[in-house]
Amino acid sequence: MNRLLLFLLLLAALPNVLVAQQEVQGTVLDAETGETLPSATILLEGTFRGTITNPEGQFNIQIDRFPATLVVRYIGYNSEQIVLDEAPDGLIQVQLARSVTELEEITVTEQDPGLSIMEIVIARKQLWRANLQTYRVEAYTRQSLRNDTSIVSITESSSIAYWDRELGHREVQLSRRQTSNLSDDQNFSGVRYQPNFYDDNIQIAGYQMVGITHPEAPRYYNFRLLETSQMDGKPVYKIEVTPRRNLQPLFEGIAWVLGREYALLEVELKPNRVVNFPPPVQDFDLSYSQQFSNYGGEFWLPVDMRVEGLIRIGIIGLQFPRIQFRQVSRLTDYEINIELPDSIYQRENWFVRADSVTQRRLETDIEPIPLTLEEVTAYETIDSTATLDEAFRPEGFLARVAEASDGGNGAGFGIGGGMIAAAGISPRLRYNRMDGLHLGLNMNRRFDDAGLRINMFGGYSFHSDIWDYGAGIQQKLLPFSGEAIYLRAGYENTTDTIYPSRLYGTGLGSIVMVLGGEDYFDYFRNEKIHAGLLFRRILPRTDVGVTFNRELQRSFGDLEVRDYSLFGWHNTRRPNPMIEEGTLHAFRFDVGLNLSPNTYGFSGSRQLQLSIEVADDAIGSDFSYTKFDAVLSYNFETFFQRRLFANTLDLQLAAGASLGELPLQRFGSIDGTKNRFTPFGSLRTRKYLPYTGSSYWLAVAEHNFRTVPFEILGLRPLVDRGWGIIVFAGAGYTEASRDFSESIMMTDGVHTEAGISLNSILGILRIDVAKRLDAPGAFIGISVPRYF
Repeated sequence: MNRLLLFLLLLAALPNVLVAQQEVQGTVLDAETGETLPSATILLEGTFRGTITNPEGQFNIQIDRFPATLVVRYIGYNSEQIVLDEAPDGLIQVQLARSVTELEEITVTEQDPGLSIMEIVIARKQLWRANLQTYRVEAYTRQSLRNDTSIVSITESSSIAYWDRELGHREVQLSRRQTSNLSDDQNFSGVRYQPNFYDDNIQIAGYQMVGITHPEAPRYYNFRLLETSQMDGKPVYKIEVTPRRNLQPLFEGIAWVLGREYALLEVELKPNRVVNFPPPVQDFDLSYSQQFSNYGGEFWLPVDMRVEGLIRIGIIGLQFPRIQFRQVSRLTDYEINIELPDSIYQRENWFVRADSVTQRRLETDIEPIPLTLEEVTAYETIDSTATLDEAFRPEGFLARVAEASDGGNGAGFGIGGGMIAAAGISPRLRYNRMDGLHLGLNMNRRFDDAGLRINMFGGYSFHSDIWDYGAGIQQKLLPFSGEAIYLRAGYENTTDTIYPSRLYGTGLGSIVMVLGGEDYFDYFRNEKIHAGLLFRRILPRTDVGVTFNRELQRSFGDLEVRDYSLFGWHNTRRPNPMIEEGTLHAFRFDVGLNLSPNTYGFSGSRQLQLSIEVADDAIGSDFSYTKFDAVLSYNFETFFQRRLFANTLDLQLAAGASLGELPLQRFGSIDGTKNRFTPFGSLRTRKYLPYTGSSYWLAVAEHNFRTVPFEILGLRPLVDRGWGIIVFAGAGYTEASRDFSESIMMTDGVHTEAGISLNSILGILRIDVAKRLDAPGAFIGISVPRYF
């Protein structure tokens, strides 16, 4: 019985013995000079397995069984076949002889031979690519970062990559290794974003690029035959690739094509100058090298990917060292047109780690590409204290200020501010012509376990001699559609603005006033109690609010305005208008779709806001009206959509109307400029004040051409600095449904304007030049640059 059991155990182990892999190591050299050949391709004949040499010409490859034949290939050299009857005892040396370059006489025609060759490559690719449905491949990837002096980090991984014609890429990282200054969860090396230069469309750094084998590639590229050489008795064509379109993100470089097969053997390409980034990126450079093989079959598949890049970041007073990165990936053991595991595509993530999905156990390890001597040294010398922050420490006066701030002893105001922030207490500070200086405190507390937020505030106004105070709560009631229903209620007695602003707050207005600018708002006193419900995400990206307000609204009476600025550089402050005093009882309904914070035009938005407010004497209100307001913001790409930052058109439409007798303190408004600040959404030739009215409409638009005009004019210094051109236009109209004793700020007909902006000056601002069209007037202002 024991002998039978032993026999069965040996029999079970026999298949593993038969397929046990052995590693073959070697070096590939130039037969004439003895120089090593980096990135030479080594293929195991009769399989989809292969590898490449490292920058020092070294390789290793796992072989299941012997005898085996290795095919070693390098562009410009004749291939060698190495027959191994058994595993060699040590390193093998493979010497490749240079192939003869054929300087054939080229007949001059209207079409370069390089174009004819690439047209055949494209046509043949369409045939075999139509039959490629899926594949699974083993991948090894190594990424390294370095500064101006040395390597600062290395990450390595082995993974399984999957590709489906309809579902795209997925990758499962099986194992990883990195230098001691990185943790496991910082290792994301892999091939999921690796371009395949046989694809029609290729994404590089967010840009959508037309590939050199795209069916329409001859419309986008010039292909010029540089020379013809031999490899294994077949011609190899060296073809120069250059863009035909100066404003399109495209590639430039070299492609090697194997004659007779008319297939890509290798490409060395880099994006053209259109692929760039705005400040603070000062320099950006990428280059790609990729080899292909059909492994003796129908499909030409990537063997590797080598990427080298450089990025330099800085602004005035802050300069980071150059960030240099290098990636090498090797793809091997393809399985073609197989059924892929359903579990791989059940997740939306392109990249997962093996311990987070159910993955069948691999029978073989994925061997790495040998490390270079510099990489071996980096692993030995980089310890956990050699952080990336230290390796890329910036220089300049702003960097020194930041270091001084971080390195302080925490005494004085700094620690006090930190303690205040930690306690949820913050200062309350404003200045206007009715209150004068207002000082106070806000307190905000969150009780996340109970879903409760409480806020309280109080402060004193030195000119009006009035206290502000109030409190509010927000209580989460129950989950609803992935979010929640909130109960909100509060009481406040404070100074309020007579008309609203979608762009400006009272904080910005305070700064402008103190420095001598116009007071943008008018004011009244408001004692308010409110309660309501907020339905957050009741529908996808949709918020709905219902609120009841009881407000006791009073004018400031005969209080004189505070006529003051810090340097005395101001015009006499205008009087503050009286309001229609009374008690307001009103229901307000709000709907917001895809709401986002106001960025003053830094980025575009796609959102819709609707509100209805109803007041009636039937619910005890001194005012009876129904008020409607709507704001729609939308942006979309126009030209050069393959760029990371395409040209964009931004639109904003706003309108308001009312039924009944709307009091002055419920008028709508159209924003003008805030002193010299002219953000998107304002009428830039309406100086320093808004327009108001019981009904109004506004339409503004601007088109961001980015750097394209300067590219057309050949002004590369401006392009490299990220400067761009924006054209804009706007129109607005307000009216009042009845006469008011106090003057109100209405348009005289339709206010129209147009202008041009110089965008992203020094990466931090834009200059707007606007001309009024319906009346004399012009204005020059500044605003935040538009990036997105």
